[in-house]
Amino acid sequence: DGVPMSLCDLGYCNVGLDDNWQACGSGTGIYRYHAQDGGKWRPVVNLERFPDLAGMNTHAHRLGLSTGWYGNNCICREHWPPGVDVYRGDVEALVEYGFDAIKLDGCGSEYNLDLWQQLINETGRPVTIENCHWGRTVPKEGWCPWHLFRTSGDVRASYGSVVGNLLSTVTWAQRGLSKPGCWAYPDGLEVGCK
Repeated sequence: DGVPMSLCDLGYCNVGLDDNWQACGSGTGIYRYHAQDGGKWRPVVNLERFPDLAGMNTHAHRLGLSTGWYGNNCICREHWPPGVDVYRGDVEALVEYGFDAIKLDGCGSEYNLDLWQQLINETGRPVTIENCHWGRTVPKEGWCPWHLFRTSGDVRASYGSVVGNLLSTVTWAQRGLSKPGCWAYPDGLEVGCK
């Protein structure tokens, strides 16, 4: 009918900031992108790329979009077991910047999903937790401290990749482990990737 439609009009209303927001190598001690700031651990943001994460999220919210952040990242590859204060600093930053969701990847060492859930719940802010640990942590009957969990590798720009990723959710549905509050998903729609 000639009326322009946005991706949000089609149901894609969550935008996620993925890897590369961090200032790798700017951390304190053994940490690659976590530093102490005023006695608290905080993730170090690459301010040249992202000078105002809170402002970015405020703008997205004004457009009717929800926003997601990316944690336990791949580019900086922190492999030291983090203390609770590192998790707490990430959660405080998540809330301070105004993100509505967090994708927890499988490259770093922040694998304690129960702790992530606990700390996020303590903030009182509803935040969607996406488990992208590539099968390292999968739901069990009665245990799913996240809202979404990845069942496949990263989607590629090919029909076979899309179909293969979609099919990866079937086994979880058949076992009754993909359900409201704990959905299996085959990766998201990606834009701006080569």
